Amino acid sequence: MKVIISGKSYPEKRNITVNNNHSYRNFRYLNSWTWLNAARQKFYKKNKKFIFSPPDVLIPKKGAVIHLFNEVAATQRPWFSTFETELPRVLPEAGVPKLASKELHRQLQHVAAPACKAIIAISEATREIQLKLLAAFPNEKKRIQPKLHVLHPPQRVLHDQVRKVQGERVVFTFVGNEFYRKGGAEVVLAFQELKEEGALPENRVQVNLVGNLTHQKNIALKDHQDDAAFYQRIEAVIKADGMFRHSASLPNEEVIALFKQTHVGLLPTWQDTYGFSLLEMQACGCPVITTNVRALPEINPQMAGWTIACPLNAMFELDVKTAADKAALRRTIIDGLKQHILSVLQDTDSIRTRSAQSLERIKREHDPVQFARKLDAIYALADGKISEADATLA
Repeated sequence: MKVIISGKSYPEKRNITVNNNHSYRNFRYLNSWTWLNAARQKFYKKNKKFIFSPPDVLIPKKGAVIHLFNEVAATQRPWFSTFETELPRVLPEAGVPKLASKELHRQLQHVAAPACKAIIAISEATREIQLKLLAAFPNEKKRIQPKLHVLHPPQRVLHDQVRKVQGERVVFTFVGNEFYRKGGAEVVLAFQELKEEGALPENRVQVNLVGNLTHQKNIALKDHQDDAAFYQRIEAVIKADGMFRHSASLPNEEVIALFKQTHVGLLPTWQDTYGFSLLEMQACGCPVITTNVRALPEINPQMAGWTIACPLNAMFELDVKTAADKAALRRTIIDGLKQHILSVLQDTDSIRTRSAQSLERIKREHDPVQFARKLDAIYALADGKISEADATLA
């Protein structure tokens, strides 16, 4: 089968271009909106539109489907879209309430049209968010909801060996290019507080930190970003304390090698639509401590890892409206980290049991072969070979 895609970025690689039996054709530069968006943003400062609209004459008439990520297609050819929050994706307009957006109404018609064969949520949380959107559009909901599927991304096992603690030292690893958004500061503060409280004997832990400290903006904090003194404090602690080993970045193969040598992964993130690094850690047999935003409770259940329970809004996200909100949430994340770190150190056998469950979960719920089979069943909707219900059960 020929699959038309609109890019070759990380999301496409993780969710679409996964089957060696298909041929993938990148139409990014044949999409008129690639160029329209560039002009609109440069000359008119207009929002980007997530629309795919190539010349129909260039799309094969038989044996081809369009599969997008976070985009809708303006075409009569059969198309599918995998998405991480909502579909259509329409950026906010100043002074315009979300549900009053004319652009949202227009693009919903593309999703409701017969050419759209299926929309694929990457998690149950994403599905729930989509249903909340559709509740405001009952006419469109009747046509769109039957097309809605959930398909978690595939992940192959990377290191099929259950993690055990040999000796006294326990190795923790945090990886996040956007260091502050992913919770890197809270990791540093949690370990620093434990050490100051006398809860960490000398040389008991090693904490690997991989992330760019210059990426200071945390979109979850909105108008309540941290100040220069906060960033300086975090950097000073990392430099001064030998239990921290920091790298600004590492090639992916080195990150995977690090996971294979890690007992417990750390992802106390403030904002994430999914958590692909969590899958990679689990696929290395490394159980993880995470927050509970968006899809993380689905892919990091209690049997396989540890979760910090934070208050969430209707979008399953942390809600920072004031400086007090930020301070309270930061305290919750730090305290949750400290609790789980101490629990691990007191019962290192919990690492072994959760490591085994992490590997089993990856094999059972993210098997690449099963993913490809389910996606092909959804593609079969394009020529009416199976029903929406059969595709969901595939």
